[in-house]
Amino acid sequence: MDFLLNEDQQMIHDLAQQFAQDVLQPRIDEIEEGVDVQVKDGTMQKQLPQDIYQQMAECGFMGISFPEEYDGMGMGHLEQAIIIKELSRVSPSVGKALDVYILGLEALDLYANDEQKKKWLAPCCRGEQTVSFAFTEPDTGSDPKMLKTRLEKQADGTYKVNGVKRFISNAGYDGPCVLFGLLKDEESGKDLVTGFVVEKFCQGYSVSSPWEKIGYHGSHVWDIFLDDVIITDENILGKPGDGFTQLLGTTAYGKLGFTAVFTGTALGAADIALNYCQEKLHRGKSITKFPTTQLRLSTMLTYAHTAELLLLEAADFCDKHHFEPDDIATMREVQAHTAQAKGYAAETATKVATMAVNAMGAYGVCDEYQAERFVRDAAIAPNIEGAGDIQYLIHGMYVGANGNTVFH
Repeated sequence: MDFLLNEDQQMIHDLAQQFAQDVLQPRIDEIEEGVDVQVKDGTMQKQLPQDIYQQMAECGFMGISFPEEYDGMGMGHLEQAIIIKELSRVSPSVGKALDVYILGLEALDLYANDEQKKKWLAPCCRGEQTVSFAFTEPDTGSDPKMLKTRLEKQADGTYKVNGVKRFISNAGYDGPCVLFGLLKDEESGKDLVTGFVVEKFCQGYSVSSPWEKIGYHGSHVWDIFLDDVIITDENILGKPGDGFTQLLGTTAYGKLGFTAVFTGTALGAADIALNYCQEKLHRGKSITKFPTTQLRLSTMLTYAHTAELLLLEAADFCDKHHFEPDDIATMREVQAHTAQAKGYAAETATKVATMAVNAMGAYGVCDEYQAERFVRDAAIAPNIEGAGDIQYLIHGMYVGANGNTVFH
């Protein structure tokens, strides 16, 4: 069994690692604090420095796993996972910001038609626009039946959209936003979950101030307010009623990106603790001489490396089992693999970050030593894009019905 990266993958790994060290590490404080930017609605908002997005785009990170015909790099989910992991190893905020950017692109790549891809996917792969993905609402977490956002068909064939979306990343940046709402079927009267795209800051689009969170301070989330936003059939993804399948398919791949963020968080916390313990002296010798320190370091790295192996296996599985929009069986199998990896990585991030702080004693809780930042970021891991326990249930339901498919 070969665990080595190929030449291109190693090059991507080294590029992402160098980017994290040379670009992100010196600017951690600026990333965490954000910069004040006036958005199109006239308000001043805290955002990740825009040049960081631009530099990531120049490196090809945005479009790494998307087709070259839409200005992507034409590589795979494994390369995508490697990039997000290495960025998150230094700045989980930037890793998460890139991940949610890619999440929106996954939806467009899977379910947009050619014209929609040319209009929205291609410029986002180039980094010219910033995409968002918006499902969550104040009254719903993961239940599409609880959606309140509505599309109402008008006499002229357009649709009027009203609703509120909550905790939406990148909502304060220009670019397309993939959303989900309910459209009443004219014949049956049933509410159909429907995916669609709006241009952010179009007429009727506005955002709240960014939410203040325990962690991911450099990756901001907003509420989106849709007040009589007008769209046409050209904005609809697929057809009305396809939204639930689109949501499942997009997040099946999306779970992989979050797994990479959480794995990078665990590895980064372990890196900080290991470096500290190697440099911290007791009677002239490194505290790594103590069995308790050795035990902590080994336990942290074992958890983190296990998460990394699950991440890479799931990414490889995604690349070998790419599914078409109507291939529900393969989508469910991919979802089971990525859910398992995501659940474990979220759990691991919180464990390892806490252990890193404890390994460093009083220094671990001081800003200067960085470990406390990883604890705050890791605290969000089990609570983002699906609770950690739900990921195990998704995986468990699949293997209960189909058996353990890993390595088959």
